[in-house]
Amino acid sequence: MAVPSTAISLLSRCRDTSDQLAWRELDERYRELLLRFCRRRGLAAMEAEDVVQRVFVGLAKSLPAFTYDRARGRFRDYLFRCTRNSIYQFARCPERGLSPLPPDDGGNLVDDSAVSPAESASWEAEWVAHHYRMALAAVRRDFEPQSMAVFERCMAGAGVQEVMRELGMSEAAVQKARQRVRIRLQELIVEQVREEDRVDEEPISR
Repeated sequence: MAVPSTAISLLSRCRDTSDQLAWRELDERYRELLLRFCRRRGLAAMEAEDVVQRVFVGLAKSLPAFTYDRARGRFRDYLFRCTRNSIYQFARCPERGLSPLPPDDGGNLVDDSAVSPAESASWEAEWVAHHYRMALAAVRRDFEPQSMAVFERCMAGAGVQEVMRELGMSEAAVQKARQRVRIRLQELIVEQVREEDRVDEEPISR
């Protein structure tokens, strides 16, 4: 009997390259993260789009055989390597007047040992910001506008008294709204990260 798609992780669904909905979800979930990282590495907008397209083409080839291996890191580490390799491929392609980098023994165009701490930190910062943006978008759909206004004003540095005056709320109401949104935001981020690394053991039934 087929397993309902809602019970199967996104990574597992993407191992089926014919699952267009899963691949669309993967694109929607990670395209902005990859574009922001590429731009942060100095690529122009069109160059970043080219690199991200290369990443997704590579994922289409590699994800069908993808398995979670703690020794090799999390999915975000894997995605970082794919993106970094694609950036170097793009930078060294013949039409740009440079020589392609030789592949290492694993077929990767860039040796992981060459990753600088700054490069890793840049990726990690983008990844954290990415999950925050995704969770915040979900929270905005779930909470009433006033609660979101409280949270966002507090995040912008406004004090409780200032928010009380601006929104005509009591101190208790401001504190409660801020806490409710913060707790839900934290819960969503934890859920997102857990789902990101989940690969089901059983193959998808057809």
